Amino acid sequence: MLIPCAVCGGKPDPYRHDWLFRCPDCGVLSSDLPVAIPDLPSDGPLDEGARAAGLDALRRRNNALILQSLADPAAKKGLRLLDVGCGPGFLLDQAADFGFAAEGIEPDANVLATGQQRGLAIRGGLFPDALSPEEHFDAIVFNDVLEHIPDVEAALVAAFRHLQPGGVLCLNCPDKRGLFFRVAAALDRIGVSGPYDRLWQKGLPSPHVWYFTPALLRRAAERAGFEASGDLRLATVDLKGLWPRIRMVRETSLPMAAAAWIFTWITWPLARLLPSDATACFFRKP
Repeated sequence: MLIPCAVCGGKPDPYRHDWLFRCPDCGVLSSDLPVAIPDLPSDGPLDEGARAAGLDALRRRNNALILQSLADPAAKKGLRLLDVGCGPGFLLDQAADFGFAAEGIEPDANVLATGQQRGLAIRGGLFPDALSPEEHFDAIVFNDVLEHIPDVEAALVAAFRHLQPGGVLCLNCPDKRGLFFRVAAALDRIGVSGPYDRLWQKGLPSPHVWYFTPALLRRAAERAGFEASGDLRLATVDLKGLWPRIRMVRETSLPMAAAAWIFTWITWPLARLLPSDATACFFRKP
């Protein structure tokens, strides 16, 4: 089913693939790739151990920057933070160090139990269904999550509803201005679709449904009532853990994995100077 544009409400046009669309009015990219998040543990296409190992260093550095931006030195400790789609608890692990009482929501049974077994406050289910109507938070974070949600407009409206007045929303989403996305899109145009499919996470249980830019995220959030309060450039890759990150998709061939590893090593110094493939955008509820 074709999804209306999450930014302007327009009707996206087919774009290069039978699963890909582009809004002619604002330029946001979207897909109708099927979402099939497992509600029971199963052997899926992702090696969760490799994913955790591959993302650990990168996540810790980026999460520290996000939490530092959200923290209010003048505020009391114990501000409530909700991490939507928290996975095994990457952000929750560090939130207490920045003064937050943090909890998460995670629908994927393959990672939910891992976080709960480590004593983290994680509820199973989808946002906002896992919350009671009266629950409110000082900060809500969508950390590499919003781009996976088909109904972005409803998610942003729900985030506004569940934030305290003056509360902050953080949207950390892949940025289609970034080097890796641009290179993958260029290769896709000449018929080499593997890297582009991987960036969209095609064939995985929770593929990307959207690709934004910070300007597009601002438009979407402002439609829900938020006020923009700043952007934060984040790292896209870390050479530490790169190989298990590339190999976390079980069907990735060895030649494709080796090509991705070599390309990342060669372009890593340049990537730090060009627009990043990851930008965290912050918004405040008036």
